[in-house]
Amino acid sequence: MLTIGQYVRPETLAEAYARWQKKKNGGVGGMLWLKMQHRNIGTAIDLCDLGLDKIEEDENEYRIGAMVSLRALEQHA
Repeated sequence: MLTIGQYVRPETLAEAYARWQKKKNGGVGGMLWLKMQHRNIGTAIDLCDLGLDKIEEDENEYRIGAMVSLRALEQHA
């Protein structure tokens, strides 16, 4: 069973990184495999408010955020 003590949604990458430095803290995403583990998480860190779900492009490169869905990637021009 997965046990979560606290749930937070940081507003900046710096805040998320600072919280992640503590050993008992961990990220949440998807939750399909996480909920099957026998583990205690002190603080669950949700990265959904950090704008990591965007695809940006310029003339030299594409930048694909860590939380871009497969469907968004398929539909992007």
